[in-house]
Amino acid sequence: MILVIGYGSLMSRLGFNERPSTKNIEVINPFIVRFKGIRNFNTSTGHYMDIGKNFNPIGDKVSINDNDVSKNSFECLAYYIRDEDLQNIALREGYPLDLMHKVNTKLSNYNKDTNQNLNIAEFLWTFYPDQEGDLNYHDRIQRYRKNLGYCIEIDILNVNRYIPHPVKVKYLQENRHVFGLISIHTDIGAKKDFDENIRLMTINQAIHSRNPPRKTYFLECILGGVHGINVRDLLSGMDLNDQKIFCYIKNLKVKIYEEWDNTQDWEFHGDDLRKNLKRSGILEYFSDISS
Repeated sequence: MILVIGYGSLMSRLGFNERPSTKNIEVINPFIVRFKGIRNFNTSTGHYMDIGKNFNPIGDKVSINDNDVSKNSFECLAYYIRDEDLQNIALREGYPLDLMHKVNTKLSNYNKDTNQNLNIAEFLWTFYPDQEGDLNYHDRIQRYRKNLGYCIEIDILNVNRYIPHPVKVKYLQENRHVFGLISIHTDIGAKKDFDENIRLMTINQAIHSRNPPRKTYFLECILGGVHGINVRDLLSGMDLNDQKIFCYIKNLKVKIYEEWDNTQDWEFHGDDLRKNLKRSGILEYFSDISS
């Protein structure tokens, strides 16, 4: 199985169900993972979720009872999928054509030559520069893409879409780690011009731009809060006095209960919906949800 990290619409079952490619994917053993960095809407057409330059690809598995809401970090939904479903994630995320095929071919040859049995996330991690070196996070992400491009697909250096990045997730209480995959847009998270302006937008900025996100997309993202995932960073840019915002949170209360009902097999989120909504930050913005 492959560990996948969802930090946008893939934090909710609604987000899976809204796309034909992922509608039938089985979400296996989900949990919350926290990374240092920032996320928000990128400035490309459609304004999908993205990660800023100061992203540390080493994160921690956290408990639903961990109430640390420190800034400069964001929480995601981590989950396992079957190997054969990874292509559906690649299709949904819009990875460059044939990228995954080329990666798998290289992986197969690598395992054969080295007599190892790495999965795809572990293999891609070998393209990252030394994590103990002097490079900052932005430089490491760039170096990873260059290494991947030179070995797998040179066009990856210029493609304007999501590509898979390996991450290392620490299970602190169990003193072990696993590797997974997260999608980062090539035009934002490690933009080649080293511009200090990360060019990420709040929800309020995104919906008032010329290319606002799909009206269900924001809902798909913040419904991760149903599972206790901290989404304050996404909610913080909202102006509740702006009538346009209600187009993006239409039927929020109904969708929260639908999300809860559709994920009763996700044991990690416990059995207290209100506790989860409080932990996520949703109740701070929509206090009438629990009434």
